[in-house]
Amino acid sequence: MSPPRRSRNTKHLLSALQIAITLGILVFLFHDSAKRAQMAEALRRADWRWLLAGVFAYGAVEILGAIQWQLLLRIQGFRLPWLQATSIFFIGVFFTLFTPGLIAGDAVQILYLVKEKPERKAGAVLVVVMDRILGLLSLVVLAAVVAAARFHWLRRTAVTARLFDLTIVLLAVGLLCLIAAVPAAKSRRLHNVLSALHWADKIAEIRDALGCYLVNRRRTAIAFSLTVTAHLFYFGTFYCTGRALEGNVMTRAPSLGEIFSIMPIVNTLTALPISFAGIGVRESLFQVLLHDLSRAPEAVGVLIGALGFAIRLLWGLPGGAAFLWYRLPRVSRS
Repeated sequence: MSPPRRSRNTKHLLSALQIAITLGILVFLFHDSAKRAQMAEALRRADWRWLLAGVFAYGAVEILGAIQWQLLLRIQGFRLPWLQATSIFFIGVFFTLFTPGLIAGDAVQILYLVKEKPERKAGAVLVVVMDRILGLLSLVVLAAVVAAARFHWLRRTAVTARLFDLTIVLLAVGLLCLIAAVPAAKSRRLHNVLSALHWADKIAEIRDALGCYLVNRRRTAIAFSLTVTAHLFYFGTFYCTGRALEGNVMTRAPSLGEIFSIMPIVNTLTALPISFAGIGVRESLFQVLLHDLSRAPEAVGVLIGALGFAIRLLWGLPGGAAFLWYRLPRVSRS
């Protein structure tokens, strides 16, 4: 079997495994008829004004993300019209949400940027990578704030304590990997190895592209602040879905502080490639965390997570429309 085919088979196997795990978790979450009835009752009595507020809150997430994306593009010298750049951003969102695979959305965004600017391949990769790095750093900052403010509350039960500890470990590992990458990139031994593999020119190109973010510190700082703000609006989306379900089944919705405290855990653990787009894992985390920490019924916890993700899916649809509308530049044949 050739390496490319073996790679494709492995990718398909991992995607199939993700989907199987997703279905298994969903069956576990929804198999109880009494629980389903409780969800149906909560949904029937839902306050649609709060759900609409959740839609607007997540809309702010995508608007801020599109602005941040344009900033990162400009730092790398991509001078694309706003409509074109925003279309590529939303296409990436669509592929992230609606296609299996770990990096589908990222790969599509890189492909579109390279097609627009073939001479700036390293810059295209660095735009997407920096977007992920800023996301990680903002999550680290928010998790640190939450840990300082709600440490004992998050460790109220053994299960929530383990989830909190796992989140801190994963974020710390990610941060340490970023820190370690800096001296590793300057290593003479690594440079010699890359030269032997004829990769030195490519690495130098990537290093120069990365240096653009250091030169443009002000724009990079603005992009980071936009990422943090987008995270807060994302957290607010789930606060809105919780408020929408407040009533007969759940007498008190989780407070804004409670939702904001658990969201770094939810975001970090759903980013793990366990299930397709985090489906099932997200709802399970809401079920456990909101039940143990906020005394919310398990059925409502699942529904809060599911409704928040449904709103996110709704905002992924413009990316599908952009994908149908967008026309990649034709490659000229000499």
